[in-house]
Amino acid sequence: MTGDSAWLSSVPEEARAHQGGRAGVVSRVLAALIDLVVLFGMLGSGYLALAGLLFVIDPVSFRFPAPPRGVVLAVAGVVLVGYLTECWTVTGRTYGDRVLGLRVVDHRGRRLRHGMALVRAVCCTVLPIGLLWAAVSARRRSVQDLLLRTAVIYDWSPHTHHEPG
Repeated sequence: MTGDSAWLSSVPEEARAHQGGRAGVVSRVLAALIDLVVLFGMLGSGYLALAGLLFVIDPVSFRFPAPPRGVVLAVAGVVLVGYLTECWTVTGRTYGDRVLGLRVVDHRGRRLRHGMALVRAVCCTVLPIGLLWAAVSARRRSVQDLLLRTAVIYDWSPHTHHEPG
């Protein structure tokens, strides 16, 4: 091994041709489904923590809580927006993105700043069907990407190369 082939990379050789390219709708939907499982795990953990607290407070008359559907949806929305915002701000990727080798970047190819990540998270939570626009878009952009000038790219590297600044 000599020259360019001698360097080591964390990106699999088969994926190098796609590194930095825009992610397609299938990868993005699969990542979103993984994130949905993460959301359900967080909500389930929160529910069990609440039930445990209520049991500790009054074990004699304990019953599992039955919150109204609207409360559950509101809490799920807030948790999802918080999860997406922090993941996109800190690493540029959610757990689902990491599994699929995706990263969310701004129009300059950098991680999103907190405000932009928050707006994108709200848009994705309120209008999740906007993701499907990436299936018909020539540049593989969702409605959220078009509105906010963001992109989801293939990035299998473990570190962010471009810091916000």
